[in-house]
Amino acid sequence: MKKKIFLRVVLFVLAGNMVFAAGENKKIDTSQKIEVMESEVQQKIGNIEGKAEVEVKSSRRSKLNKFISKVTGKSWKMVWNDEFNGNQLDSTKWAYWENGNPWNAGNYLDENGNLVNQYGFDAKHFYLRDNVRVENGNMIITLKKETDKKVNINGVERRILYSSGAIHTRNLYNVQYGKIEMRAAMPEGIGTWPAFWLWPEGYSQADGKPAIGEIDIVETDGGEMNRVTGTAHVLRSDNTYESFEGNDYKIGKWSKEKLTNFNTYAVEWDDKGIKWLFNNKVYKKFSYKELEKRGLQNPFNQPYFIMINVALSKKTGEDGDVDFPTEMKVDYVRVYQKK
Repeated sequence: MKKKIFLRVVLFVLAGNMVFAAGENKKIDTSQKIEVMESEVQQKIGNIEGKAEVEVKSSRRSKLNKFISKVTGKSWKMVWNDEFNGNQLDSTKWAYWENGNPWNAGNYLDENGNLVNQYGFDAKHFYLRDNVRVENGNMIITLKKETDKKVNINGVERRILYSSGAIHTRNLYNVQYGKIEMRAAMPEGIGTWPAFWLWPEGYSQADGKPAIGEIDIVETDGGEMNRVTGTAHVLRSDNTYESFEGNDYKIGKWSKEKLTNFNTYAVEWDDKGIKWLFNNKVYKKFSYKELEKRGLQNPFNQPYFIMINVALSKKTGEDGDVDFPTEMKVDYVRVYQKK
């Protein structure tokens, strides 16, 4: 509308000038000349608009390229990764969670059929290396319900209720600062408890106390498949944890994001704090200033190793809570450093 008004004003002024210049006794076919001039003016306006449109598109493209660069990691340099493209776990990068490395493998039944909580967590699983496999470009951890499976506990055969798997990079690879990312599809069902997390370099159960710090890049609860949780834990002087929880990522009812599909889970970790990301979207930030406020030492200024596991919590009750066997599939794990 504004463009039409502007065009008419220009034509009116030009026509007036033409009439004035010709004088009263000169007959002028102003309509014909106005049509010619209108065409010229429209062409010029079109040229101006075209140029402006190109400039706008160029600006938008520049911003889009910057966004794409950020999302695709062009501001990061990949320094370590596993794409799981072979047919077995790469032993130069990963070890199986067993024999106290880095912790007890899980819980079992005693001679009276009672669950022995040697694992230290309220869980019903026992980790077995046979529950971890690599195929079709994925590392797969299978959570199973067992009927008569036995494991050796201090020379005695003990029955387990459920088996699962876990892997880690302890004594193989450590990272301090950067972006640590996993692309994975999570299992569902009440009590399923997959995690991608970090412990300080060299830490194990042999230390005789909890780790001084822990970074949970992601944990999901199979009974709440609309929630993604990232947490930092710091050891207090009484050997209990101060946990920095909250600000979980919530998946809307109509969202196309499904935890059973592949998604990316990451942290961006530096000397100021930690950010948690779900599908490249930051949903939680933690500053080390929070530690100062609570009188805690900073345990996140040192290298950490990587762990991936699927636990089964005691939330699992009656049969039907979980459709066993169920799986966690990991497409890749990547570590980036700032360029």
